[in-house]
Amino acid sequence: MNTQTAETTTIDAAEEMGQVADLIAAGATREARRRTARLADTATVTTRALLGDILAALETHPAVAVPRLRHLWKVSDEDGRALVLACVPHAERRAEAATQAERMAQATRAERREYARRRPGAVVTRQGTPQPRRSQRATDNDTASRRYFDERVDPAEDTDEQSDYQQLDYDLAAVPPMRGLPCVACGVERSTRDQQRSHDDGLCEDCREDGTAGVAIRTATATRAEVLIARCEYIAATSATPAARNARLNRDWRCLRTADRFTVSDWHARQPA
Repeated sequence: MNTQTAETTTIDAAEEMGQVADLIAAGATREARRRTARLADTATVTTRALLGDILAALETHPAVAVPRLRHLWKVSDEDGRALVLACVPHAERRAEAATQAERMAQATRAERREYARRRPGAVVTRQGTPQPRRSQRATDNDTASRRYFDERVDPAEDTDEQSDYQQLDYDLAAVPPMRGLPCVACGVERSTRDQQRSHDDGLCEDCREDGTAGVAIRTATATRAEVLIARCEYIAATSATPAARNARLNRDWRCLRTADRFTVSDWHARQPA
């Protein structure tokens, strides 16, 4: 009775392990482990170890699993061999696994060929003569040479003739700029004392001593614009021609601030040509 029960238990375990093999082949590894653990709970120590070895062999590649199972079959007893035989993949399953392995090999063949072409041992390095590093002096000389040829003037294009805009009056350029408004009579630069007079008549000290009439002195409440307009009216009254008037106004205009220039320009725009 006990022998028959043991044989029945072995057959049931073999069928269960066959199902475990099918689950592993289908990719259900977690369920296969769960069923194997359930079988191991009721098995002996030797059978439990054999079940672990079978499960480990089944989780490997079919090309590796079959030799491992064959080895387990050789070293096991009759009951163990029954378990191993139940887990051996069928011929159809092995053929399908071989076909899948061949497909994977073909899919990765191009990648493996490319890797073999690029592996370090197959790379041929280019041998060449090392170029010496240029010194800083050579670099500076090249920079100076390029700057020279960029800025040089072609002798064929360089002529002594200059346009009206390029001509320079060296005498006028040597004269320093005038400080303040010039004398309305003689046009020379006035001294600081003449420019700071409380009642400015627009004259220099020499013209004032000679008795030359100057700009009419405005009241103390006169604005800056009124003083400038009085000066413009004096220049217009003492000029022989409009051209002389404009020349004297231009001379004053160059010595004025921006706000004063607008005042003179507005006054000049209202005058007849």
